[in-house]
Amino acid sequence: LKRLSKLLNAKCVPGFCKHFDKLSSELEEYFSGKRREFDVPLVLPGTPFQQRVWTALQTIPYGSTRSYKEQAQTIGLPSAIRAVAKANGDNRIAIIIPCHRVIGADGNLTGYGGGLWRKRYLLNLESSHGPR
Repeated sequence: LKRLSKLLNAKCVPGFCKHFDKLSSELEEYFSGKRREFDVPLVLPGTPFQQRVWTALQTIPYGSTRSYKEQAQTIGLPSAIRAVAKANGDNRIAIIIPCHRVIGADGNLTGYGGGLWRKRYLLNLESSHGPR
């Protein structure tokens, strides 16, 4: 919260927000397999590069994965693999911005701030609901 407060130049205070009900509903639908994309309004403060990476993350289809290299290619910077990985790690809105869908080039799970067990759980959850 301190980092976010500094980034937004605002104080984060606990309480209700008009978007919480929608967010809660969309997350419940996601975890039950009824939602594959989110449309809750987002504020994504970050550098232009980070925003490009986060936008590209949102194009990875539900239940699919891409490598960090493929993500770098998606944003038109094929040699920026490490920078893409760092920007993925800077994503503060996991699940809604699906950074869990990015894996190593060899197919192994790598790097996830919430722990690789959570990344595996999310990928398994999505694959268990299959394509629509």
